[in-house]
Amino acid sequence: MQKASSIVFSILVGTSLLLATPVTAEQTANEPPEVECDGQTETGVSEFFSRVEYAITYNQSTQRVCTVAKNTGDKNQSFGYSVWVDDEPLVDSGSIRLTPGDEFRGNRTITDGIDATRKNHSVMVSSHNGTVYFNFTQNIDTMDEEGVPTPHFEGLTIKREETKSGQPRVVLEVENEGNRTYVPEAEVRTLKSDSRYLSDASDGSPGGQYSVRLSEANDDTIAGTVRLYGGKFNPGIKFDRVSFVSYPNGSLETWEPEFGDIPSQREIEEREVYYENESAREQYTGPDVDPISDRASKVGAVLVVVAIIAGVWYRRRNRR
Repeated sequence: MQKASSIVFSILVGTSLLLATPVTAEQTANEPPEVECDGQTETGVSEFFSRVEYAITYNQSTQRVCTVAKNTGDKNQSFGYSVWVDDEPLVDSGSIRLTPGDEFRGNRTITDGIDATRKNHSVMVSSHNGTVYFNFTQNIDTMDEEGVPTPHFEGLTIKREETKSGQPRVVLEVENEGNRTYVPEAEVRTLKSDSRYLSDASDGSPGGQYSVRLSEANDDTIAGTVRLYGGKFNPGIKFDRVSFVSYPNGSLETWEPEFGDIPSQREIEEREVYYENESAREQYTGPDVDPISDRASKVGAVLVVVAIIAGVWYRRRNRR
């Protein structure tokens, strides 16, 4: 069944490439590949109007697919290929016109197309003459922003004014720099709020925005944590987390805590303490303290004490 599907897919690719607007080999040759591929190589010959010999190489260590095609016949012929990663399209070269003796080289990393939630991965490259498969196994750290692209927090702000409900909201900017679509879920926990939110698909565009209403008042100190994970489509997958404390005067502190376990809906419904971290209630529900001016406040307190002592000394001196 898979072989038959591959044959049909190859015919469709070949037909579309022949009908597409051709790109000359000279245009492509101006940008030579940055890295030559070493790795598993599949070769083939395409013969429609002329003879084109090609080689497709996949290098797992660099996550790169390289393609070389040369017209060894005596007539013009078009060549093209497409790359699918983990069952999703990633690259389509279009139709490349090769005159006799012309050579085309293509070079493309596939990291942004890898499904980070899978362990077993596949790379499919289809050309005029057929389809080749490269398979590999890799456990991916979905919280590593330097590896395979996954959704992560790009920014966090607390909006206290001009909200429809009159209550503050936590606004989260979520970014996904890859070409793989995910539908993450966010959990927001503060001293008075506990909620989950399912976003729109966060695909290869700039991502999405979470805006979650909080139960605190606008003049409260708001402390909590937000976690981003796979949700119902990718259960158990952890993407990102951030803890924060926001003071009414506008100052905001953020840091990355341990992720911990992903809660179930039942666990959320049964929770009595929404946010608990190093005695958070005692630590964050005190007076409004701006961390930047904390030192100045201490200096001011010392000056007040000195002034009181000086006043007492002055009165005693006048009584003598």
